[in-house]
Amino acid sequence: MNKATSPSLVSNAILYWNTSRISDIVDNLRMQGEDISTEALSHISLLPYKHVLPNGTYFIDDTI
Repeated sequence: MNKATSPSLVSNAILYWNTSRISDIVDNLRMQGEDISTEALSHISLLPYKHVLPNGTYFIDDTI
């Protein structure tokens, strides 16, 4: 059972992380005066995962 749910857990964690980071970035850009439309944001995928190494060591830069 654990093997069957592990990919789902990892996938959900990636979606959460990407959503959180994109939200923070958009908020910061808007505070700096950038005009970011909701329509433009609708074209951004939350599924990129190149920053994830499923079989390796994870490095997360928390200074960003």
